[in-house]
Amino acid sequence: MNYSHDHHAGNAADCFKHLTLSLALERLLQKDSPLFYLETHAGAGHYRLAGEGENRLGVDKVWAARRELTGLSPWLDLLKEGAEDGVLQQYPGSPVIAARLLRPQDRMVLAETVAGVRERLREALGGRGRTSVLGEDGYAVLRAHLPPPEKRGLILMDPPFERRDEWEALASAILTAHTRWPQGCQIVWYPIKVRGMISRLFQALQRTLDFEVVELRQEPEIGGAHLVGSGLILVRPPWGLRERLLAALAALGPVLARGGFWDLSYRALPRSVPAREDTRPARRHQATVKE
Repeated sequence: MNYSHDHHAGNAADCFKHLTLSLALERLLQKDSPLFYLETHAGAGHYRLAGEGENRLGVDKVWAARRELTGLSPWLDLLKEGAEDGVLQQYPGSPVIAARLLRPQDRMVLAETVAGVRERLREALGGRGRTSVLGEDGYAVLRAHLPPPEKRGLILMDPPFERRDEWEALASAILTAHTRWPQGCQIVWYPIKVRGMISRLFQALQRTLDFEVVELRQEPEIGGAHLVGSGLILVRPPWGLRERLLAALAALGPVLARGGFWDLSYRALPRSVPAREDTRPARRHQATVKE
């Protein structure tokens, strides 16, 4: 499998995911103790934006509205570094976002199996210290490096969902990470296509742990395998992240809306309670203004 993210870089899912990552790291960095950061599917680090890429429906819209947007720092500040003469030319992937926000004492372990992409990632990181870029399977890297000597930190899982068993492998990885490092924060991305796959993932996780779910959609769900948005599973999110994140996504959502539609929901799913019986109502926002 040689997945390439170049065409997808800066799409609506990236904006959602990377904004969340930056806000989570911002919260974690409020304490002095060192952090451990691990990515299972790191990617190239930097992506050159193209006129025909999915960035047109994502970060390009954010960039056009940047002067009116509030609450999106530090992610929006990092975007500015990829601009030339006021035009956004380069998009930072999650490893670069993390590297720019983390401190010298914070350690990074990044997994990327594709050799050419791995070399681009090393170049994008510019020789950052306390950083390992590994060519092994991301889930194997996760098992090998947990628990870390650092007490605090964050794991980002962002698989391409091209493996036949990806949903099952992802559930296993989340549970393994929590078992080996229960105090670690996890951010796990998933596509919103087939709702049944998502529900089964939640049910598998709820047998063991509590977690939170945030979803941002740009289209209504009408069935089929069409991508309408994406979601994030948050395991042990940093204190104060939920309020900060929902406020930021309420600003981002209308910018990414398609045909005037956007939908933001949040749920806390407790252990051993099936997802369909969630006792806390979803917090939801919807756009009413057409583009």
